[in-house]
Amino acid sequence: MTNSAETVMGRLDALERFERAAADNLPDETLAPVREVLARAGTRLRLPGEHTIIALAGSTGSGKSSLFNALARMELSPAGHLRPTTGQAHACVWGPDPATELLDWLGVDPQHRFRRESPLDAEDEAPLRGLVLVDLPDMDSVATAHRVEVDKLVESVDLVVWVLDPQKYADRTVHEEYLRHLRALREVTVVVLNQTDRLAGDDAEQCRLDLVRLIEADGLAGVPVLATSALTGGGVGDLRALIEKAVGNRQAMLARFGAELDAVTRRLAPLVAADLGDDAIGRDAIRSLSDALAVASGVGAVAAGTAGEYARRAGMPGPPFRRRRTRAMVASGPAGADSPAQPAAVVLAVHRFADQVGAALPPAWAERIAAVARTVTGAPPGLPDAIGDAVRAARRRPPRPFGWWFARLVWWLAVLAVIAGATWYLLDRANWSGLDRLNLPDISVRGAPIALIVAGGGLLVAVALPLLTLPLRRARARRVRASVEGDLRVAVAGLAEDRVVSPVRGVLRDYGAARDALAWQA
Repeated sequence: MTNSAETVMGRLDALERFERAAADNLPDETLAPVREVLARAGTRLRLPGEHTIIALAGSTGSGKSSLFNALARMELSPAGHLRPTTGQAHACVWGPDPATELLDWLGVDPQHRFRRESPLDAEDEAPLRGLVLVDLPDMDSVATAHRVEVDKLVESVDLVVWVLDPQKYADRTVHEEYLRHLRALREVTVVVLNQTDRLAGDDAEQCRLDLVRLIEADGLAGVPVLATSALTGGGVGDLRALIEKAVGNRQAMLARFGAELDAVTRRLAPLVAADLGDDAIGRDAIRSLSDALAVASGVGAVAAGTAGEYARRAGMPGPPFRRRRTRAMVASGPAGADSPAQPAAVVLAVHRFADQVGAALPPAWAERIAAVARTVTGAPPGLPDAIGDAVRAARRRPPRPFGWWFARLVWWLAVLAVIAGATWYLLDRANWSGLDRLNLPDISVRGAPIALIVAGGGLLVAVALPLLTLPLRRARARRVRASVEGDLRVAVAGLAEDRVVSPVRGVLRDYGAARDALAWQA
């Protein structure tokens, strides 16, 4: 990918979108490198001027400060061989712009800032206009603050020139703690074997080739490796030409940010590797969750209890129907009891759903889904309590059956007919004299007294009416049960959507946004 200003800005914007999408879902330590790049790039790009920052880094006695002075063609940074001479960063700026804000950001003390170019130079220094050359503290200094400053500046400059000497060019500190960690920044890294004046004949080239081998072993194949001598000036011109080229094309800063973006993208790619498609959750998963929560919350038992209450209220008041519950009309569970929800079963259903959805995600995002499940089912008021409240609120007292009052009136009239007819017949058989005073007609049908006919007819109606209405009451009880269970399932499904599915969908939306943002980087 090219490192044009437009491309780099677009990639930084995409990385910022990734950070926003992942901020609430991934650990801070995972996003720390992203935020560091965004903060560093954002600050650098807001600084005025078009400067190229090139730093000279090296160990004590490598001739780093001498090389700094040779490039500046002035004695600006104190040089030494036996002790850490460069305790603080020194900077030299070429051109009319003093780069004050830039040097403030780098943390270079004003006493150690220098300006290059004067009327005496004519156009000799023109190719370096815009250069900010920084002489870093010795990276092997015993002072911890010096090493901290080196690490900070190495991360902030556009191009680093690592200055090594013939005696310590294979030093493990340089290779293991610095160079091997710069593989992503090979395009903005230069290695210099300085003080070649101390070597005789072909030894300088042999040392340089050995250094090339070590640099390649560090994963920095292709990085320029130059041989220089600040004392004699040998190779300094080649290094200056390389720096002039970097300053002239104004690409060092963009190359640095491009390399950092490449490294961050490679590190983040496994976090959004899975393509979830259009239906990340799936209707079957949501239906399974709702069904499991309905079972766990005792929806069936509550609906059966309501149907049983309806059946009890629809029954006739006398034997054999008084508060009697047949298998067809009454199911287990008292109608007035609280919802028999099972919190453990609710928690298990939610975690199974989370595991099912998270199975398609990379581990970091799957853990986020699991965390959502733990939050949903956590301490009150958690999902089990909410489901219990919803079930109790949705449950209703069953209505009186249609025609119930009329059926009861008919049944009672039939019972009264049985009592009246039987009493009439018994009194008549006992020749009770009071019957004559009532002037009751002496009617018979085919020899059967009217009293027996009334009693028999009433008994027939009293027995037949409950039996004839039983199928209707059973069917109505089943409809009541289905209606109540349907309402309760809708209530549970709504809670599942609001408390579980919706938060999980939010995580998946963030995942999709993060994946799209990182895909733009490629």
